[in-house]
Amino acid sequence: MSKNAIEKVVWTHQALKSLTEILDYRYKDIPKVRKVIRKEILSSSKKIVFAEQFQKDEIFPVYRRIIVREYKLLYKEEKKTIYIMNIVCTRAK
Repeated sequence: MSKNAIEKVVWTHQALKSLTEILDYRYKDIPKVRKVIRKEILSSSKKIVFAEQFQKDEIFPVYRRIIVREYKLLYKEEKKTIYIMNIVCTRAK
């Protein structure tokens, strides 16, 4: 394993809460789509191999981001652990 490799990914309470709120708001009445979106978002965090793999976020520059459909997962790295800090919808209102 590379010395810069990530050892684990941790979802914060805030990120899980945001995920639930997004799914409840956008996909409450379409459970099949809700399940697909949830799986895509959760599995995207497993693709992080090293901390600088994805871009710094332009709005929250202390975090990096993963874009999944119209959502961005904001994350940071501490001691070889990735913390998924929040999920934000990027869709214009």
